[in-house]
Amino acid sequence: MSADLLSQIKEAGVVGAGGAGFPTHVKFAAKAETLIINACECEPLISVDQQLLMNHTDEFLNGLALALQLTGAESCYIAIKAKHTEVTSRLKDITTGLDNIKVFEIGDYYPAGDEQVLVYDVLGRVVPRGGIPLAVGCIVSNVETIINVARAVQSQPVITTFVTIAGEVPEPATFELPVGISYREALALGGAIEPADKVAIDGGPMMGKLITNLDAPITKTTKAVLLFDANKGLALKAAMTEEQILRQSKAACEQCQKCTDLCPRDLLGHNVKPHLLMRIVNYGLQDFQGMKRALGCSECGACELYSCPCGLSPRRVNQLVKQQLMAAGVKNDNEGVTFQASPMIGYRKIPVKRLMARLGLTQYDRPAPFKETDYQPEQVSLLLRQHVGAPATAVVGVGDALRRGDLVARIADDKLGANIHASIDGVVSAVSETAVIITKN
Repeated sequence: MSADLLSQIKEAGVVGAGGAGFPTHVKFAAKAETLIINACECEPLISVDQQLLMNHTDEFLNGLALALQLTGAESCYIAIKAKHTEVTSRLKDITTGLDNIKVFEIGDYYPAGDEQVLVYDVLGRVVPRGGIPLAVGCIVSNVETIINVARAVQSQPVITTFVTIAGEVPEPATFELPVGISYREALALGGAIEPADKVAIDGGPMMGKLITNLDAPITKTTKAVLLFDANKGLALKAAMTEEQILRQSKAACEQCQKCTDLCPRDLLGHNVKPHLLMRIVNYGLQDFQGMKRALGCSECGACELYSCPCGLSPRRVNQLVKQQLMAAGVKNDNEGVTFQASPMIGYRKIPVKRLMARLGLTQYDRPAPFKETDYQPEQVSLLLRQHVGAPATAVVGVGDALRRGDLVARIADDKLGANIHASIDGVVSAVSETAVIITKN
């Protein structure tokens, strides 16, 4: 039975709906003591999990039952911020009598949704540096992924994604959108018809990626499209080049250690120490062991967007070092290391309200309710890599007529990845190494 369910999940192309998009059929093939549902949404301005839990409750419960069955987990915690009182109340009502499922309320801090921080908060266990929650007996999954699991067993592949449109838009809202529409189309649904002198971010303001082309497509992992003034702090920071980052760092880093004091992974005992990485890079020190600290960085952005009094970018410096180490095949070496959280971990959490004020986002803190839409795009561009691992291989050609839900690209059995399906009825108008374009009939 489990093999059949995993096959259905694989065929449907289910991946982690946020973050890097890890294939769910691989994650749920493992066994664990505990399943943690990450409904924290620690990034400001995103409302997807809240809206799903209120508007797609039955699908969530069906998917949760399947996830528990597959993983063999004896207990489940739905981790959500206590401030979402309406949602937490609903969750408590629907889980009444289910002794193995608990609603775990957490504070309004950042980065509550970091899965390693979450595992510690819920279970008091420290995931090893560079490791995954399975190393301490648990699996973490988010709300939309669980819903997609429920849909997969009903032969519904992943062809839509739930996205919050917010920031400098007239009508912030959360929509279920066809995978492959453009960022420009998504923003238009929030009322941003001509986003001139604006910059968009895919994801949250802390870890989201700068969108350099509004005509590029959204993917299965797009959870938010945020629009900001291109001439203000957050946008200017995101647009800085590597050269600017390094030059600024060398000129102004005063080694105050505040980036390390508030580093969530360092507080978990992972010995990241971003201030030391800054010192090594700034002075060109030949400290290979010190550079390996970068491998423990989660790139949450707390150091550069909240901690640093000089507005420097320890995260970007860590990214550069990490990329070089990974290119050289250097990996985390945890042999003989015991990871123990700092006694200060409970006292150095970053309040989201204060974070939003620091980022100049308070004015955008508006509800983004779920809105039904029957938006029918004229064209979609389906990227062949919307997940961790290898890109899927197109199984269609130019001129092929497709129905919504038809298979467009398949992942090989010996590769890590996910299948891709048509999100609209139409005809294949182009196939490249990176995408399949479908045009409406």
